[in-house]
Amino acid sequence: MKKDKKEKKAKEKKAKKLLEPAKAKASEEKNSEVGAMERALPQADPLAYALATVGGKWKLRILWALSSKKGRRYGDIKRDIPEITDMMLSQSLRELTADALVERTQYQEIPPRVEYAITAKGLEALPAIEALIKWANKRLEEL
Repeated sequence: MKKDKKEKKAKEKKAKKLLEPAKAKASEEKNSEVGAMERALPQADPLAYALATVGGKWKLRILWALSSKKGRRYGDIKRDIPEITDMMLSQSLRELTADALVERTQYQEIPPRVEYAITAKGLEALPAIEALIKWANKRLEEL
């Protein structure tokens, strides 16, 4: 009888350990859908908000890729940024959509088609991106 209880507890403990990564992933996905304002609120600082919204290695490049043409598909964006992984592209697009900088349109057709487009709020970031590109070009010329 005691052995059965011990085995049952051991199985429950093992199952709990197996579920921990799934719970952590679900928590990460939930956090990625939280807008930039919620991610930056503790600081209540404009720079913190900007970095939470478009910071990181890929978001500015995604916005820049979307600025060239309206209604870009996932594969088109991936071709413009070949170094990005599928996971990072998906996560970044999700976060940019949550922050209303990118719009996701899913068409009800077979095969399914999804397009991404930069929004008016996203277009407001383009002058800053252009300024960064200009600054980088100047620095590269100096090297």
